[in-house]
Amino acid sequence: MTDEAPALPTAATSTPTWRSRRRTLLILASISIGWKVLVFTLGAALPEWLISDGIDDLPPALQRYGEEARQTAMALWNGPIERHGVVRRVRVISVAPVGEADTASGCAGLGARVRAYTYFAIPYSEVRTACDRGIVEYRVFRRRHHGP
Repeated sequence: MTDEAPALPTAATSTPTWRSRRRTLLILASISIGWKVLVFTLGAALPEWLISDGIDDLPPALQRYGEEARQTAMALWNGPIERHGVVRRVRVISVAPVGEADTASGCAGLGARVRAYTYFAIPYSEVRTACDRGIVEYRVFRRRHHGP
C-alpha cells in the first residue's frame, strides 16, 4: 500500500466544466441583452405607430391653435428625463373655448388638452393650455374633488 495523495484535477479534466459554464453564461447574457433591445425598440416604436398627433382630427378652424397647444405642452415637458426618455409621443386630445377672446394679447379664448405617452403608448400626463400658457397634470398626483 502506498500513501499517495489524491490526484488534483488537471487542465484536461476541468476544461469541459468551465466551457460548459462559460457557454451557459454567454447564452444567458445574449438572451438578456436581446430581450432588452427588443423591448426598448418595440416600446419606443409603438407610440409612433399607434398614436397620431391629433391635429388632423380637429376641425380646420381649430387646427392652428391645436398646433400651438402642442408646442406649448412640449415646452412644459422639457426636463432632461422627459425630453430624452419618458415622453415618446404627444397628442392633442381636444380644443374648446375656455373664456372670452382677448384680441389684444392674441388669445382666441381657446384651451386645449394635450396628452403625453411613454413607452408602449402608456399615458404619462396631460397639459391643459389656455392661450400660450399651460399646466401639467401628472396622472399619479391628480387632484380628487370631494364634496357635492
